[in-house]
Amino acid sequence: MEATVAWVNQQKKAGKLLEIYAIPGWWRTVAISEHNSAEEVAQTLAGVPMGGFLNFEVYPLADFAQSMKANIEAYKTAEQLFPAKK
Repeated sequence: MEATVAWVNQQKKAGKLLEIYAIPGWWRTVAISEHNSAEEVAQTLAGVPMGGFLNFEVYPLADFAQSMKANIEAYKTAEQLFPAKK
């Protein structure tokens, strides 16, 4: 566990690990990290000292405003392709 704490601190200093939280009452942790690719995530997780004893779930995050803008544009395009019948 001490090696994992040291690894977390090293990842924070490297700017890869932005936030990390423990979930009280569970043996779980939530972390927000910055990576350039899925391969980089896999490489980083392979370095977790206790990683062989843990399961990881990885969810990419996207900027909310940009995601909403893309969705609005997609719906507008769909409306043009399939106009409502009157």
